[in-house]
Amino acid sequence: MKRALLVGLLALAACSAPQGIKTTGSLRVQSVQPNVVAGCAVRAGDWMAVKGNDFGAQEDWDQGRSYALFPPGLPAEDPEITQAQDPATLMFRVPQGAQSGTLRLHVEGVGEAEIPVVVQGVAPLMAVPGCEVPAPPPTPE
Repeated sequence: MKRALLVGLLALAACSAPQGIKTTGSLRVQSVQPNVVAGCAVRAGDWMAVKGNDFGAQEDWDQGRSYALFPPGLPAEDPEITQAQDPATLMFRVPQGAQSGTLRLHVEGVGEAEIPVVVQGVAPLMAVPGCEVPAPPPTPE
């Protein structure tokens, strides 16, 4: 009985994690907006938000020790931790020249994540539920 319960809990945990996102270390990604895992595309200049358990310190992002790289190795623009916990939220913009492939996220001292992304050209994206681009973070006054 205990074994069946344990197997059921493990299956539930596996099903509730975003499919297609791989993580290492203690980093856990809960969601990405727009939902690139479900096939939503992004464009250069679009904002993306990643929610997870820990994105480290803003200082590590500012100094390049933590980073997000779009194919073919272009760093995400303006990375900012907009919420430190419950869940932690990291926002950044898709750089010019980004291509479809795997977005590689490195959080210093926490872990890494690989997130599949589809990058579209400059044409406007169709309004598809779940594909909304997040609003940019508030600008400091």
